[in-house]
Amino acid sequence: MKKSVFFVLIDIFSLFAIMAFANSANEMKIFYEARASQNATQMFNLIQTLKNSPSLENDATSLKILADACVEYGLWGAKDDEKAKYFDDGIKYADMAIKLRPKDAYIYFIKGAAIGRLAQYKGIIQSLFMLRDFDHAVNKAIELDPKLYRAYVALAMRYRDTPWPFANFGRSEELFLKAIELDPNYVYAYYELAQLYVKWGKKDKAREIFVKMSKMTPEKEFYAQELEDIKLAKKWLEENK
Repeated sequence: MKKSVFFVLIDIFSLFAIMAFANSANEMKIFYEARASQNATQMFNLIQTLKNSPSLENDATSLKILADACVEYGLWGAKDDEKAKYFDDGIKYADMAIKLRPKDAYIYFIKGAAIGRLAQYKGIIQSLFMLRDFDHAVNKAIELDPKLYRAYVALAMRYRDTPWPFANFGRSEELFLKAIELDPNYVYAYYELAQLYVKWGKKDKAREIFVKMSKMTPEKEFYAQELEDIKLAKKWLEENK
């Protein structure tokens, strides 16, 4: 029995939807693998593939992955003189994704992370103006998903690293501890908390955190980064006996 034109069209749209889902799943798989191993070539190739996608502007998932990939590549893959460009791209693609998916907490987190990293390459005055945009993006991420532990870490680092009168070590500590409460296995949160204590002059507390870290196992999702964090913790303990 022949199908009506209506049902044929449904079949075609369903096929496109399945293909789009499969592509997104593959993109995410590549992204997670590249981030876990900090494989710069793999991440760069993913970025180029996504940028050249003809449907990118209307694909919130691909834009989200691309924004995240740009920030990650800027952190550990790009050359020093190219890092700011990738953070800037991270903001651009996150904004495009937000227009399509305004309730996605993680996209706001990516945007905030990109702003925070880009601010390091700007002058003091410009970076302070960017602080407002950072606060808005990260706080929006937390509002939409109160369990998004990486957003708490980003906000904690903001209160630790910004100059007076914007810094607040007590607030930074609260936020780091909240992130750890939400994910007790996130090694990076412990490392950055220890850095807060070092900066705060609380070396005994820093030592407690570094000792705990020295016994932790890197998470698969962030393996290369957390393995390096654990090595740095052990190095600090060796140098501060």
